[in-house]
Amino acid sequence: MRSAYSGTLEAEIARLNDLGLAELRHVWKERLGTPPAVTSTELMRRWLSWELQAQARGGFDVTMRRRLRQLCKAFRALPPSTRLSDIGPRPGSLLAREWNGVTHRVMVLEEGFAWNSQKHDSLSEIAFRITGTRWSGPRFFGLRQQRKS
Repeated sequence: MRSAYSGTLEAEIARLNDLGLAELRHVWKERLGTPPAVTSTELMRRWLSWELQAQARGGFDVTMRRRLRQLCKAFRALPPSTRLSDIGPRPGSLLAREWNGVTHRVMVLEEGFAWNSQKHDSLSEIAFRITGTRWSGPRFFGLRQQRKS
């Protein structure tokens, strides 16, 4: 049986779908403190939804937190031999990026990418068509971290 608070939480999370990145950051700041440096509206919306649910319902239980610590320790002791950044997105993956208030979605194909019902050879080509300036496509779509100066 659902509590009255559960319904309120569900409504609050549903309202997040109508908010842009700046508004989501504002909600995060009001409810949780300093927001993370996320540039994807969709990722911020999902993360904020999870955090609000965890705040209301308690988040991970003790067993899950213990298991996550074990996995983290094992990963640090023996990291995978292939860096994830070398693998790249798999065919069928959907990449999304908001630019000037418009969300652009790119489908990863076996060979190339699909955007706006057209096939493109590179993400950089798509980033250029979206922005009008030269970008690293993987960086534009958040697949590579920005280097700190």
